[in-house]
Amino acid sequence: MKEKVREFHGPYGILPTPFLQSGEVDHRQLERMADALCQTELEGIVVCGSTSEFVMLSVDENKEIMRTAAAAIGGRRRLVCGATAPDARTCRDYLSYMAGLGAQGALVAPPYYFRYGRDEVLEFYRSLGREDCGVPVIAYQIPGFSSPIPLNITAELMGLPWVQGIKNSSANIKEIMHQIDLRNEHREDFSILTGTDDALAPCLFGGCDGSFTALGALFPRAIAGIYRAVELGDREEALRLQGKLLGLTRLADRLPFPAGYKLLAQAAVGMETAYRQPLGERDKTRMDGIKREMEALMRESGVC
Repeated sequence: MKEKVREFHGPYGILPTPFLQSGEVDHRQLERMADALCQTELEGIVVCGSTSEFVMLSVDENKEIMRTAAAAIGGRRRLVCGATAPDARTCRDYLSYMAGLGAQGALVAPPYYFRYGRDEVLEFYRSLGREDCGVPVIAYQIPGFSSPIPLNITAELMGLPWVQGIKNSSANIKEIMHQIDLRNEHREDFSILTGTDDALAPCLFGGCDGSFTALGALFPRAIAGIYRAVELGDREEALRLQGKLLGLTRLADRLPFPAGYKLLAQAAVGMETAYRQPLGERDKTRMDGIKREMEALMRESGVC
């Protein structure tokens, strides 16, 4: 782990969004989940991220979730809110709103649906600082769902003071290592974060400052254990704990993302939820069996 502590470091958990059978957001359950995470070793909590299904929520619904989380957390943990949107105007609206709630960070991928080139990606992040956005920005590298952030643009982002770090959910460890090297060369206070639970231990040993992940919210004790082992230089223990989680992510990945991780939340923390995400009949019939496998593996591995 780095001696220098950057603004964004350590484990953050991404809260899944529970839905009532009516399809509305279950804010009471969201409050309970956020409160429970405030009693763990997590550094912070993320809402309105990819696992939170922000794209299936309206702007007003995302804002309501931010407000609920901010009230439930009450300053006990750092709050990061997703501000990714199809356009810069909506993104800036989110930034202004979460700043008023006292959020400590905004997770922002390049606008999705229309593909952006390198110059457009850089111009997008530059535009966020033309008016005081009021909250530090963490760029979000998730090329499966939005335009990629090439390495040369990552170096340019390090020159923007309102961009405090980057979360890389590409599962490309080679790229993450290059981002760490660029950080060391260009800007020491810039946080490099991983969004991939499957490779958390290797990323931390490689120099990542922290993680924003789904399993951080579901298995905070195991995730915190990986961090402690890395800090102590105990590679065997870090990989042992990592191995306990790999089977669970494989089971979650049997279903379309993020439905598999919501099913894992049901198995791990008893989250009660309906699904807005449409699922085919084959996937619906497999869910009970996959959930039983998750529960059996959790008992066997002792991760809960």
